[in-house]
Amino acid sequence: MTALADLAGLASFGGLGGPVALRLVPSLAGIAAIPLLAALGRRVGGDAAGIWTAVFTAVVPTAVMLSGFARMYGLAATLTVASALLLWRAVEKPGLARWAAYGAAAAAAVWTDYFSTVALAGIFVAALWLRPGWRTALVASGVTAVAVATIAPWLIVARAQFEHTGQGFWVPPLGPIMIGGTLAQLFMGPPLDSSMPYGYALIGLQSLAVMAGFAALAGGLIVWRRLGLEGHRAAMFCLISAGGVALLAVVSIWRPVLDARYASVMWLPLFAFAGVGLTAMPRRAAGLLIAAVAVPTMALSVATTHRETSSLVAQLDAQVGPRDLAAASLDDYLILLDETNPGVQSRLHVLTTVDLPWWVGTAAYPAGAVIGEVPADVVANRGRIFWIADPGMAAPALPPGYRSQSTRCAIEVCLTIYALGGG
Repeated sequence: MTALADLAGLASFGGLGGPVALRLVPSLAGIAAIPLLAALGRRVGGDAAGIWTAVFTAVVPTAVMLSGFARMYGLAATLTVASALLLWRAVEKPGLARWAAYGAAAAAAVWTDYFSTVALAGIFVAALWLRPGWRTALVASGVTAVAVATIAPWLIVARAQFEHTGQGFWVPPLGPIMIGGTLAQLFMGPPLDSSMPYGYALIGLQSLAVMAGFAALAGGLIVWRRLGLEGHRAAMFCLISAGGVALLAVVSIWRPVLDARYASVMWLPLFAFAGVGLTAMPRRAAGLLIAAVAVPTMALSVATTHRETSSLVAQLDAQVGPRDLAAASLDDYLILLDETNPGVQSRLHVLTTVDLPWWVGTAAYPAGAVIGEVPADVVANRGRIFWIADPGMAAPALPPGYRSQSTRCAIEVCLTIYALGGG
């Protein structure tokens, strides 16, 4: 009971929406992914492969970054890995409890992220590769279909999303650079901007992790013949289970959807194959490859790799008055709405002269948050305009007479104060 109380206290740190609470679920999911992937690796290459898979998963940048990412991708990735393992066991020894466990995990994955449906398609094809009897294949098909269908009530509620089916998306068109960049993120985690502190060094370490990760996969291919019949079947199951990524690539020929965030939900079974490759190498070589992915992970965990607005919040809290305007770009608005005091929040808006893209989540903005020009009362009262945006990005639609007074920058974000007659 004490442990549960401590966990509840940890989860509520900073309030129910605090930083620990937001990252607790993906962190626990990331921890759970380690033994799940180890189980997949063990089925391919034995106990040693399972151990190497666990070590690799625990230190590779992608898995660690997913565990700290306060969005749905980490949890969805773990649920799809669990679905793959549970379906495999259900196909081997069918039973009501095993089918129910697989169905529950698959449904939870779909409810966590829509793209888990694509992942389940690859997992189901992988199960067919195991050549189950037709009755078992039929049950697997039915349970998978029911798990996917459970999302139907939510799709009815969220049907407004389908209104944007023919509109543009942020994912770039398919091409060699796009494919290569996406595949690199299998091991390096999210890409970094070189303008970050130590940006070039961190990017270099990420490149090292990519080379080490693909070297581990290559090791798996080299020892393919040594795996035996059962090892081949298990290895192919892991490879096909990640086949949803190939499906994303095929769909992207017509409509770009190949993005590393979406692929992260479905490609983790490849880590099991990397564990097999590490097992076949001399221990020293395998240890060096583990170090080559662990060092970038430690560096990325210590370095600041995201936009930093908190250092500007104190200035906003101290200076923004009831006659001023705090105007933010769409990238900074929501975090400032969370971090600033009520006085600033009442004067905070997204200032833009163009319609916001449909995918930015404007439904999360308070009513009237987005404005197309500086309010008349700010100009009439000679109020100041506090503009928060990317470095070098000028405030749009400034009224006549407003000039830059001062600029202060943090990581990838600047605060510029405009005033009438300032300069």
